[in-house]
Amino acid sequence: MRNVIVDREKWADELAYLWKRLDGKQVEVEVEALKLGDQIEAEHVPLKGLSYDPKDDVIQVWVGDIDHLIHKPQKIMIVYDDEDRLVGIDITDADGEQHLITPQEPVVIDEERV
Repeated sequence: MRNVIVDREKWADELAYLWKRLDGKQVEVEVEALKLGDQIEAEHVPLKGLSYDPKDDVIQVWVGDIDHLIHKPQKIMIVYDDEDRLVGIDITDADGEQHLITPQEPVVIDEERV
């Protein structure tokens, strides 16, 4: 496993790129929060959108019929397996909650991006 933390100034471009690679693929969205425990927000649903709006400081994850918003994100970490395939996107918000976007199958990412 390899974890890559994305620099804030690259968030919008990186999420747009990842959305193109994951568009329509089945994903799970899970929120890990100390106050609420782990909550599955969506499971086995197609990813329809993934973006960062720096003006409003919000990440939008559109899956199935759900518009999952992550306000005041603090960190985006991309998780790769040993074969450099994308296996998850881990986004931490200002409250320390982790929002995990996990494709059902690992996704090959272009060589120059990993």
